[in-house]
Amino acid sequence: MGPARFFLAVAVVATAVRAQEPLTASLNEPTLSGVVRDAGGNPVPDVEVGIIMGDRLRQFVITAADGKFLLTGVASGIVPLRVRRIGYAIQFFDVDSRIPSSRALDIVLTAVPNELEEVTIAAADGRLREFYERKQQRGSFARFLLQSDIRRMGPTYSSDLFRSVPGIDIRTASGGNTIRIRGCQPMVRLDGQRVPGAELDEIIAPSEIAAIEFYPSSAGVPPQYMERGNRLCGLVLVWTRTQ
Repeated sequence: MGPARFFLAVAVVATAVRAQEPLTASLNEPTLSGVVRDAGGNPVPDVEVGIIMGDRLRQFVITAADGKFLLTGVASGIVPLRVRRIGYAIQFFDVDSRIPSSRALDIVLTAVPNELEEVTIAAADGRLREFYERKQQRGSFARFLLQSDIRRMGPTYSSDLFRSVPGIDIRTASGGNTIRIRGCQPMVRLDGQRVPGAELDEIIAPSEIAAIEFYPSSAGVPPQYMERGNRLCGLVLVWTRTQ
């Protein structure tokens, strides 16, 4: 082989090696994957598998019909996971993303007996009584949605329920979306309890909501939930399916 051919061959080999480097890196990127089953070994769909930091949900996915999930772009090392679904006990555990078993997790959920029946809450029932009363009295000030409305809309995230509300800015973020009204973050209350600094998608999935009411301004906000420093930012009141 002449000198010209020799240098050409070296150049081709070097180019091939460089082309393979990004592929190798992507294959080595930490991921968490596996399947979620019930005690009988059946796959469980619509399970939220999320990464938490402190008390905040940073990233999550929902299991498919076959119970499988895949979390990508995770940190290398110990990753704290939270697994939850209506009707099952919530689980917390740590997974080491550096070891091969983190890509073949087998998670078993334990059923709990106190799940509420779907769409069986009457207007006079305790927790939702005030929701129904406000829906009749303040319907022009807020958006009121029941579980049947939410199911019909089929949102991916809870924030998707308000995309059609004028003046609302919904942007994609890690693990869901952010909601902003006139540039500020609305207050979120879960079953009446204040959740400071939380994004709606961080604390609840659409399948867990029994009813929700959304006030884009202070107009119509119930007096017991009014906050002087939050008058322009609005309020999201979420009523869950579990006590």
